[in-house]
Amino acid sequence: MIEPELIELYNRTLYYVFDTEIILKIGAHNPFLDTLLSQYHQEDWVFISACNPGSRPLPEEENNLRHEQLKEALGLYSYFEGQGVGEHPTWKPERSLLVIGISREKAIETGNRFGQNAIVAGRIYLPAELLILK
Repeated sequence: MIEPELIELYNRTLYYVFDTEIILKIGAHNPFLDTLLSQYHQEDWVFISACNPGSRPLPEEENNLRHEQLKEALGLYSYFEGQGVGEHPTWKPERSLLVIGISREKAIETGNRFGQNAIVAGRIYLPAELLILK
């Protein structure tokens, strides 16, 4: 069971997609994301990380390796680099990917595979959702 304090921190985190105007917030709709999804003829998306499984910090080298493994695991899905930036002063921004065209089921499976407590997911024209995995 994930502590309610962690869930609250995830809910207040901002999820940035590099080199775009996409900043995701839980419960908020992002029209820039809708535009990106339309350009790729996709409807589903996930913002996911392989870093710091279970919200336990790992050394940067290990997180970098896990990030590369996540990209390999995603195969042919289109993805964009980003990071989750939380309010907690001791938490470093976490390398992440915005993956488009991935089903919710596949996203949950991938998040579980990399030991994540939660992922951010959604569909075109709808607000971002926090999906608790454990």
